[in-house]
Parts: sequence; structure tokens; C-alpha cells
Amino acid sequence: MTRPTWPAKDPREKLVATFAYGDDLDAGETIASAVVTCTVLSGTDANPAAVLDGACVVSGSDILQPFKGGLDGVTYRLDCLATITPTGRVLACAATLPVRTA
Repeated sequence: MTRPTWPAKDPREKLVATFAYGDDLDAGETIASAVVTCTVLSGTDANPAAVLDGACVVSGSDILQPFKGGLDGVTYRLDCLATITPTGRVLACAATLPVRTA
């Protein structure tokens, strides 16, 4: 699992994260479902899950997760777990999201 660091996000922005699984899927496999979670890597935020703005959506071989807010100076980790059919494999993808006031 790789974990890229995304460009810093302003707390006022609403964006959509894309977790791309295309290179990890074998022929005939598709994404059945996914779950995205958010935790704090550095800084303090008592409710990091509030960064997630609704449920994620499966779009072909990508998972799209709207996100918003966050606290200035906090760096978050977004983790995406995708369940693959027909094998039932679970694939993990993650990213680091720094939040900074512009």
C-alpha cells in the first residue's frame, strides 16, 4: 500500500478524493463496495471523521470520497478499503491530507 501526500487543503474547501484501484484489479474483477475512514496523523482533532462529507461512491475502478473542513495545522490519514468481486479480496489504499489555512 502506498500513501501519497496530497497538497495542503484549506479548511474552507470541499473536495473529492479519488482512490484508484485500476492497476490492482485482475481481469474480471470489480469493486463491490468500499469504506473510507479518517484519522489524525499529527495535530489535534477530536472528531476526524467529520472531514468525510458523506459516503464514498464506486466509479468503475475508482472510489470517490467527498471531504471537507478539517482543522488548521492537522494532518489526516484517509484510508480506503475496497472489497473486490468475485474473489472477496480486500485492497487497501491510503493518503495523507494536510490542512492549512491559506
